Amino acid sequence: MRYIINPDEIKRIINKIIETNGGIFRLKPTWIARGGSSTPGRRIKLKNIDVSQKLSVNERWFASVTYANNGEEFNKICPPDHGYSYIITDEGLIKLADAIEFCREEMLGDKNKKWDVLPKVFDNKGRLPFHIHPCDKHVKPGLKGKPESYFFPEELNMNPNNFPHTAVGVDTAVTDEEVYERILRYKDGDNKLTDVGTTINPEVGSGWYMPPCTLHAPGSLVTYELQVASDVNCLPESRVDDWAMPSDLLDDAIPVTIAKDGYEAVCKYILSMVQCEHSGNRVHFRKEYNRPPVVVKETEEGKQSYIVYHLAKASEENAPDLFSAKKTVINPHKTMQLGENAAFGAVILRGYGKVYCDNKEAVKFESVSMFDTIDDYYSDEIFVAACAAKTFRVECESYEPMSFYQHFASDSNPEATKML
Repeated sequence: MRYIINPDEIKRIINKIIETNGGIFRLKPTWIARGGSSTPGRRIKLKNIDVSQKLSVNERWFASVTYANNGEEFNKICPPDHGYSYIITDEGLIKLADAIEFCREEMLGDKNKKWDVLPKVFDNKGRLPFHIHPCDKHVKPGLKGKPESYFFPEELNMNPNNFPHTAVGVDTAVTDEEVYERILRYKDGDNKLTDVGTTINPEVGSGWYMPPCTLHAPGSLVTYELQVASDVNCLPESRVDDWAMPSDLLDDAIPVTIAKDGYEAVCKYILSMVQCEHSGNRVHFRKEYNRPPVVVKETEEGKQSYIVYHLAKASEENAPDLFSAKKTVINPHKTMQLGENAAFGAVILRGYGKVYCDNKEAVKFESVSMFDTIDDYYSDEIFVAACAAKTFRVECESYEPMSFYQHFASDSNPEATKML
């Protein structure tokens, strides 16, 4: 299938789809191949996970307009569009980022609106390395800081794999000097950085908010994650199990002015992130950042809940409207009206049916049992433009409930900032 890049052709095709079905776009799966930091968990419905001898798939991104940064070594063997989602059309594939750039008002409802969220699932056999995402103040100029929010889907976690726990933050008994000494030992082999942290036990069917500048090491549960559309990381833990971390990822997101001052300056800068006011609360992490689902609509047709909301400490009244997500379950052979105030992406993990906008042509929306290769695509992921969102409805045609996840960009659901 050809790739469509001409702006005029993109505008014509996007408007043709809006005229036909109201603005519901099928998306091709975006598989992310990582190397050198974890072993894939093989639960996100892709049979052939090996892309090369060094790269295997352990993530799938949804409605992505973000480049997947694998570090200097692995970026060389990844395609230049690694991470970007594509719209499936009868005439070819259109990069979602291009559709938004050239048809922003049609897609997002406002010429000044941004699609600034990166939704994904990641799936590992064990835990990830203890790492940290800078806030806006600490990140390299031109990049964005990265708060995150996690949810653990029941549909993908039948097997918890080897380490269903999350290391997070710094234990209250650990001093900043001890943290710095561990980071400084990065080049000496296994610096066992997670020894300074605490452990939480995530519950399937619930979630967490993870502030920027917080050391964390997600475990082996399949995780549905929303974050600011920025793939920036610092990996100050040198080894996890049999994996030695790529050395360039230690300072990958750090300003060049700091990195050029040498190794110790980089280690001190990472410590300054841990000490940052944005970093997660060491004492009351569970109380402040646990995010169980909040039901917002429940009828005989089904139930809809917020699963990503209030992106701040629970004790803070004002939370930034960065991104949000909902989970919807529709009962067998029922139709549910789900009018939304903004554009959103969605992925279905169980059941099958159709989605509609007004009285336009229906679009198939069906979960997939298995993709054979990264080039396969079916009808399990969609992007719903702002013009279709207000009259969006879903019909469940399966004998089991339909279960799907909706992801929203910033300034889409202001009520989600007041959920606690």
